[in-house]
Amino acid sequence: MPSPPPSPFADGKHKGMSYAHAMRPGGGYGSDASEQSLRRLKELGVSWVSIMPFGFQRQPQDTTFRWFRSSTASFGESDERLVGVTRQAHALGIKVLLKPHLWLRPPDWPGSIEPQGEDGWREWFRTYREFILHYAILARLTGMDAFCLGNELEKTTGHEREWRSVIAAVRAAYAGPLTYGAAFEEVFRVSFWDALDFIGVSAYYPLVQERSPDRALLAAAWKPLTQKLAGLAAARGRRIVFTELGYRSADFGAWKHWEIPRSAPVNLAAQAEAYAAFFEAVWPQEWMAGVYWWKWFSHPNHSGPDSNDYELENKPAENIVRSYYRTGG
Repeated sequence: MPSPPPSPFADGKHKGMSYAHAMRPGGGYGSDASEQSLRRLKELGVSWVSIMPFGFQRQPQDTTFRWFRSSTASFGESDERLVGVTRQAHALGIKVLLKPHLWLRPPDWPGSIEPQGEDGWREWFRTYREFILHYAILARLTGMDAFCLGNELEKTTGHEREWRSVIAAVRAAYAGPLTYGAAFEEVFRVSFWDALDFIGVSAYYPLVQERSPDRALLAAAWKPLTQKLAGLAAARGRRIVFTELGYRSADFGAWKHWEIPRSAPVNLAAQAEAYAAFFEAVWPQEWMAGVYWWKWFSHPNHSGPDSNDYELENKPAENIVRSYYRTGG
């Protein structure tokens, strides 16, 4: 019998950050700039980072897609860069969750993927198995600390037999803890949590339909959601990690993020209050095992107070994270 994977929570909750590769010369994973950016995260109290190589699917109905693999000719997340950033993180005492994504041109997203017919699904899962095993083997060879074997693929996860086969293949290739990052409604429908070590969810729940709600209102909006998530954790016997969570520093940032226009007014307080409400209402819950904030790029000073996007560097939300992560909660 293979030995069980190490506990993903041996050192406590994941004080995480979604650590994004910058598509720019000298600024991506493994670069000197990346080392500086990771040092900043260490100072914030970050204990885990997720690193995210991407596959690219042209259309939701396509049965195949492509990914960078070991290519270093482009600015993408090559294997060499993934190895480099893992070594940088480990040198600072930061653990690494490898979390491959699929990307489609907006307004499509991973949750749009839906091949047609039995042959279409069979070919898509064949491609996906090849894709995810490539990264599972890389995670093993590089000593990455946990592996997320899918992200927000909500129209695929009803194919339970195929997913259990993928999970078994990944288990054979990689001995560390495994999860899947479900979309925020999908998480309650996934049938194979028993085959994984913890529940992952992109927890972008719309909270309050106001331009700039305060943290008390936001915390109150979390209450029914925390009760539902507690029930899921109890029913499945697994703790829950928010494999993604974030808020734009914009008006209505704590509502439906997909409806916020790119030109939305900057609202730093709305972002900071949403962060504070999470730490007050969700972080102390017994089932809550970690969060990965979306997001922080692999070079310093990639964001600031004039930005209306998700990044929290040089915004008040950064200080909220620091105050909670550094207290050891």
